[in-house]
Amino acid sequence: MEMRASAGLSGVGAGLLERLEGNELWALGAAAVLIAGLLVVPRGVWKVTGVWVTMIHELGHALAGAVRGRTGMRIRVNADHSGLTTSTGRADSVAWTSFWGYPAPPLAGALMVGAAVAGWTTGASAWMTVAVVVVLVGSVLALLFMRGAIAVASTLAGIAGTAALLLWAPESVTILVLLVAGLFEWAGGIRAIANLSGLHLKRRARDSDAAVLGRLTPLPAVLWIGVFWVLALAPAALVVAVALR
Repeated sequence: MEMRASAGLSGVGAGLLERLEGNELWALGAAAVLIAGLLVVPRGVWKVTGVWVTMIHELGHALAGAVRGRTGMRIRVNADHSGLTTSTGRADSVAWTSFWGYPAPPLAGALMVGAAVAGWTTGASAWMTVAVVVVLVGSVLALLFMRGAIAVASTLAGIAGTAALLLWAPESVTILVLLVAGLFEWAGGIRAIANLSGLHLKRRARDSDAAVLGRLTPLPAVLWIGVFWVLALAPAALVVAVALR
């Protein structure tokens, strides 16, 4: 796939793109892993960036609820990465809705990475275009459910960034951004599940999604956490399996 840096880019950004142009996907992947790691690992940075993982978590609840016919979705996200999705509907849909919070970020991240890789390997930019459009439309629709300054501002920032990517970014930038965003959501989701696991070990998560599922179903919370881990790590296991073929 041909990649050209935008004439408007300069300085460090243009230099990075010049180094990445003409290289294999692993070069873009390595850059994406580094950037995503810097967004997830340092505690001070994570205090800010983790909000976007919480938003996908809450949107996972909202989308799952909508599938089961729940209405009146309202999403709030707090600076401490806690969030709350409220809706109305049948009681038998609560467990289903509660389940899809933690798997949402890693699975959404895997889909974004998959779109970037598919676009690169097939030479078809449609993969990236469709992925960006889906994110943009999803963000606009999500804005209807957001309540509170943090949720609304974060969603607006996502809409602005995605629209700019769709309208002006060259293919190299689109691939890199999709890889970074996907790896960030995946790794951020892993970090959130690890934090959940730690809280349950300390018996400090009586109101967590896993605890709610433990009360609503015959399975204990620890097994639900195990399911979260399996779903979150499945994309990485698939990549390893394909690489070893």
